[in-house]
Amino acid sequence: MPSLNTATALTAATEQLMQNLADSSLKHYLSDHKVQQHVEQKVQEWAYQAKSNLDQQHPYLQAEQQLEDWLQLTQVSVAEFQQLLADYQVFSQLLGWSDLAEFWQQPQQLQRLQDPIFRDLQFQLLRDKWQRKLTEAVAAWEFEQLALQRDAFLDDMKDFLASLQRMAKHKDTLGLDTGIFIDYSKGKLTTQDLDQFQQWCDYLEQDPELLRLAKSLGSAQPSQSPRRAASLQLPPDAYVAMHSDQVQEELIGIQLARDLKNTLPHELALLADPELEILFDLKYLEENLMSFSMQGQTQAKVIDRQQQQKKQLGQKGPMVLCLDTSGSMHGQPELIAKALTLFLAMQAMKQQRPMYLINFSTQLTTLQLAKAQGLEDLLQFLRQSFYGGTDIIPALSHTIDMLEAPDFSNADVIVVSDFIMGYLPEDLMQNIETAKQDGHGFYAVAIGNFRFDHLNLGLFDHQWIYQAKTGQVLELALQSKQR
Repeated sequence: MPSLNTATALTAATEQLMQNLADSSLKHYLSDHKVQQHVEQKVQEWAYQAKSNLDQQHPYLQAEQQLEDWLQLTQVSVAEFQQLLADYQVFSQLLGWSDLAEFWQQPQQLQRLQDPIFRDLQFQLLRDKWQRKLTEAVAAWEFEQLALQRDAFLDDMKDFLASLQRMAKHKDTLGLDTGIFIDYSKGKLTTQDLDQFQQWCDYLEQDPELLRLAKSLGSAQPSQSPRRAASLQLPPDAYVAMHSDQVQEELIGIQLARDLKNTLPHELALLADPELEILFDLKYLEENLMSFSMQGQTQAKVIDRQQQQKKQLGQKGPMVLCLDTSGSMHGQPELIAKALTLFLAMQAMKQQRPMYLINFSTQLTTLQLAKAQGLEDLLQFLRQSFYGGTDIIPALSHTIDMLEAPDFSNADVIVVSDFIMGYLPEDLMQNIETAKQDGHGFYAVAIGNFRFDHLNLGLFDHQWIYQAKTGQVLELALQSKQR
């Protein structure tokens, strides 16, 4: 009864949604495969949620259940007919229709109800009328609710496409395709997110030297000075713990997959409705079922670590970036530093390079970039500023610790700061030298007109100075670090 109308209404609303999007001024983005796939998935999720809302919220559930009970009977007594009449009157009042009580309270009508043939006929007529009016009422309510939900969803999707348009304007500058904004956006970006993203991208676009510097940082290689081969000091038959998707011990997030064992309950609920079962089948075939992402640890044998290290040479590996947001960086230097960081982070996302961000002043905040976290987390991280004193020692100490992590065992380190700081302690310098001998590259970008002469000798493999007043970028030769 109502379920057939609901399915028809949902189909019509879904088709109307797609048509409205196809007719919008942002329709050209639907030609992108990832965008189209994302929109279709959101529409499917909306349809499922809309049906769930209709099933749980519609105001005629009690009347529907009462009618179902009356439909089970073929004959009724006088008392039962009067109860049916009372139930129908409550339903009529709910709809604001005329009350039949006075008609059936007339003596002649009450007398006629004593006749079983007349009573059964009136019972059938009243029950059929109730069924027809209920179907009409449910259909009208569903149409109204679907229209409201459709319009709200359509506004959200138009906002999404408008956000995509604002970000995609800068895809050439960032060297990205439109799809990456889909891959790494887990939710709805705020206006503040988009404004800040555009400000940083505009800065890169308006300053060719800054953009060239950003690209240089992304492709820089460690110093050519002699370094020993990296080694984990493991015996030939040693075993190490490694993360594995095959060992499912810990929940680490949500993913789209064809994994019935870990499929979310609301996806499995589609199988309970014959009309939505085909939607489940389609999502299963397309590996689009929302599922728990599980991970665990397994033991892996180290066969030839040095040969593995040779394969890694020349490849772009992980990055650890230290971003200075101290008081001396306030204003244009911080804007420049965060524009550089955004560029490098987006490149890391595109190339699937692990990246660890450290925001420092006299304290630290950190973020490990991961697809599960999304672009929103990156922009939120970059909006943070300390504006206190400059203390790079905790940041570099934490960096050295991170280089011990398996995902960052061959990472390069980038420090973006104005470098208004003193010498580093001897033990930290020794740890940095050890890391460099193990193959880690250390790069520095100084924002402002400051030089590195006051820093420890040999701290960085490459050193750039961005002179904000002139927009000029200088790369210091390694020999310039010699006194």
